[in-house]
Amino acid sequence: MKNLYQILYGIAALLLVIVLLGGSLTKPVFNNYSVKTLEEAGVKKSSMDSLDSRIDDMLFAVKKVQLQIDKLKNIFSDKEIDETKYQRVKNEVFVKNIYSPLNELVIVFYRIGFFFLSIIILLLAVIFHIMYRSIDLRRRIDKLEKAINN
Repeated sequence: MKNLYQILYGIAALLLVIVLLGGSLTKPVFNNYSVKTLEEAGVKKSSMDSLDSRIDDMLFAVKKVQLQIDKLKNIFSDKEIDETKYQRVKNEVFVKNIYSPLNELVIVFYRIGFFFLSIIILLLAVIFHIMYRSIDLRRRIDKLEKAINN
């Protein structure tokens, strides 16, 4: 029983460290669980990327039309048009505004869950520790009583 509560203390401490370092050191682990959870729920990053690429295609088509309009406007002037403004840009509207915050939210829920799990394991370790100490104390008292009676 002594080994059991020591192992439980160690597991609780390890889980607590994982939760506390979940924003930096263990973020890939939580991110992996979060992505799997979102995929099982039906929210796939590939679908979001596909939607984003469609939106980017539409925005690029609009920019090309704007470039043609600007070229027509400047047909009689010497001004050059800055075509870098009209290049294709990856906006990632859905990934930045929906998928990433949702992913971070699931990561927070996992961290909260692991925190409560570590607290429960810590309390179990304390209970087993108290039980072990109580049994050990009874054993010592019995030994002392036998030594006194002899």
